[in-house]
Amino acid sequence: MAASEFDNDLKPGSPVIVSVCVTCKAAQDTEVRHGPALIDALRAALADDVTVRPVQCLGVCKRPTTVAVSGAQGFTFVFGDLTPVAAGDIASFVQSYRAADYGFVPWRQRPEVLRRGLVARLPPAAWSPEDGSSP
Repeated sequence: MAASEFDNDLKPGSPVIVSVCVTCKAAQDTEVRHGPALIDALRAALADDVTVRPVQCLGVCKRPTTVAVSGAQGFTFVFGDLTPVAAGDIASFVQSYRAADYGFVPWRQRPEVLRRGLVARLPPAAWSPEDGSSP
């Protein structure tokens, strides 16, 4: 699907989904999992039209706790090394994500903890320009 076939406003679509790994352990030698507390903090910090959901694994086990931010027509951003303290920074990112074309939030506009914590940025599944460039 070409970019022109997307919704005319180019926004990432609703709902914005924040997926939080609930199986990540804070460290190998502990049973502490920050995911559930991070979910609670995000639900308190985000608007009701943002879906915050637990997931059993995002496959980034060496960078606990991992969070993915996605939208139907947006990039998916995966961040690691997060704790519940980062909820406000994630909420700020979500607001920028909602406002950006394709949810593409430039590096300099991301909170510091998310700059350092970036694991991956995946383009929308149905969007693929011929030259592979970003919007």
